[in-house]
Amino acid sequence: MHDSYTTQEQAALPFLFAALQIDQAIQHETASDYINAALDHNVALWLYFKNLMQHTDPEVAAEFMPFLVRASKFMVSAATLLRLEADKELLSHVVSINLNMSELLLRSPSEPLTQL
Repeated sequence: MHDSYTTQEQAALPFLFAALQIDQAIQHETASDYINAALDHNVALWLYFKNLMQHTDPEVAAEFMPFLVRASKFMVSAATLLRLEADKELLSHVVSINLNMSELLLRSPSEPLTQL
């Protein structure tokens, strides 16, 4: 990431970019290969972030981990279901969760995120 971004911005931007990538695929009804690639990237992002947070301050991890575990499981399940059948509503839900995560990270205090 660019050095001029705050720690919160560096953590939030990948979730924003993932949401935009999936949303573009929805809006342009792009080939399923592009949607699947976007979903795979999204799953990898969530799993990476969950694993990263497990190694931060135990107090922060304890508070945030239940959400990250549920959200990561949801993203894996959603990607699996979407490979079987296109569902714009589910895709929109995935986008919304990414946008919400991005906003949550932007509003977070900087101390816990400095360890990322």
